[in-house]
Amino acid sequence: MSRAFEQFLYHGTIFRIDRIDVGCGRRRKDFGRGFYMAFRPDQAIGMMHKKHREAERRSRNHELPDLREYLYRIRLNPTVEERLAVKVFETADMEWLEFILSCRESAEERAHSYDIIVGPTADDDTLLSLQNYWKGLYGPVGQPVAKAALLSALEPENLGIQCCLCTDKAVEEAVADFTMVDWRIFV
Repeated sequence: MSRAFEQFLYHGTIFRIDRIDVGCGRRRKDFGRGFYMAFRPDQAIGMMHKKHREAERRSRNHELPDLREYLYRIRLNPTVEERLAVKVFETADMEWLEFILSCRESAEERAHSYDIIVGPTADDDTLLSLQNYWKGLYGPVGQPVAKAALLSALEPENLGIQCCLCTDKAVEEAVADFTMVDWRIFV
């Protein structure tokens, strides 16, 4: 059983969420479009603060909406793991990297057929490394030497773990509890 089904997960955002909608997620993310959750509250809080700073920066010289920060605690139903298509990446290895590259390159609405994916987070520094890879700075794109250099540049041992609900079915069947919590209790 994946650890995602044994503990609380966290989602930090600047939006009040009444229900999880995987369609609101952006494409070309680590595991494609979906609802992303962190295993650690500090990881989700960091993402929440980052989104807040980005929204403030984008809204300069414009009418600034009342930006707030929200942290949600999610518990998944452990009995659905057998009924849903779940992919777990235990480490940031070459299989994980290939999957991340595939999802980030795909313009498709659905980059894969999984309902839930659990694995290391490719953080913001990852985007720079991926761009360097696609520019051929690590060697010929697609070649093992370039992929090995990219994987090394990502410093996978420093990445947090994330869980992505990729389908409406995952949300409907897997989410056992979805609660807003005060993020300040974790700092």
